[in-house]
Amino acid sequence: MREEKILVVDDQRSHLRLMKKILKRYGRQAVSVDSAEEAELILKWYPDFHALITDLKMPWLDGVDFCRRTKMKYPHIKIFALSGNLQAYDHKDLNEAGFDGIYQKPVCFQIIEDILNAIECS
Repeated sequence: MREEKILVVDDQRSHLRLMKKILKRYGRQAVSVDSAEEAELILKWYPDFHALITDLKMPWLDGVDFCRRTKMKYPHIKIFALSGNLQAYDHKDLNEAGFDGIYQKPVCFQIIEDILNAIECS
């Protein structure tokens, strides 16, 4: 098992802390930020992330547009949506944006395992 570097993006800080703790438990290196704009800056300077887990509904730049923009610049990065508001989105639009997986909050260990398995298979 290699140590994947994962960027977690969510405007809810409690969710960021939880995700970081869970990913660490699985032996992964996680960096967490509370906006897509900050994530774009990090990716500009550190494009060596294996994957990105993002919320969809965020202020300013939402997860869908963030995914589109990121996939254009960094097509190698796997991007997963993890949102409590999936019903507000058309799954066709989410797939066309380039998400490698779409998951409903609340997060559970099975969701994290599915994401990590998808990353390892790449």
